[in-house]
Amino acid sequence: MSASAATPASAAAPGAPEALRRRSREALTALAVQFLLGMAANLIGEPEGTFATVADTVIVILHILVAIGLIIVGVRVLLVARKASLGERAALWGLIVIIVTFLAGVLTMVTGNEWASYLMAVGFLVAAALYGATFFASYRTAAPRP
Repeated sequence: MSASAATPASAAAPGAPEALRRRSREALTALAVQFLLGMAANLIGEPEGTFATVADTVIVILHILVAIGLIIVGVRVLLVARKASLGERAALWGLIVIIVTFLAGVLTMVTGNEWASYLMAVGFLVAAALYGATFFASYRTAAPRP
């Protein structure tokens, strides 16, 4: 029987806290990039002129791509949090908030509703706090599962 098969399933995998820290940093970095892209898109507003239109289009496309990436990173944070038995609740809520924020972004693009844009800002703050919590949870000792 191999050493990995002999360890109980309740024990956190070695290196899992470090993986949770790494994934949490990925999420926080992606959120920072997303914030800057969103602010740039807001700053340009309704572009006038060819350069401003092209710049705005590129920024919005990058904003959308990073948003999709945030959902993927959110899933990865949740998976590693479960593996580490650390910060699972924060990781789950982080993913939920990212999905709701993504949908608010879609609603903003489709309707131009400013309240949906405000919801994106709130989602950013909540997600940043939750992924900060998963980062700090990675420094705790994992409790064994029942």
